[in-house]
Amino acid sequence: MNFYEPEVNSDQVIEDKINEPGRQVMFLSADWCGDCKAIKPFVQSIRDHVSQTANWFDADRDANLEIAKAQGLRGIPSFVLFRDGKQLSHIGDGERLTPKQVLAWYDATL
Repeated sequence: MNFYEPEVNSDQVIEDKINEPGRQVMFLSADWCGDCKAIKPFVQSIRDHVSQTANWFDADRDANLEIAKAQGLRGIPSFVLFRDGKQLSHIGDGERLTPKQVLAWYDATL
């Protein structure tokens, strides 16, 4: 099983992605996070599902701390949905998420 390896993006790249028109999903995680490691085997399948209706990008909680703070994100892993530059919804406040929970959250936003 392959673990998903998130890209590290600069704050500017993330801001640009958030502000793109349409639906954007951000995966916020950190290398040291146990709950992030637990979901990594499933993130690629989550990404594949989400990418049918939204763009996907990654953020690192430590490298992009100001973004996380500005978006009111306190826990990781988090999945955050934006539309046209505005946060619509997120899941993940520091609890261990299952792929089923993440997919149900995302599908409920459609």
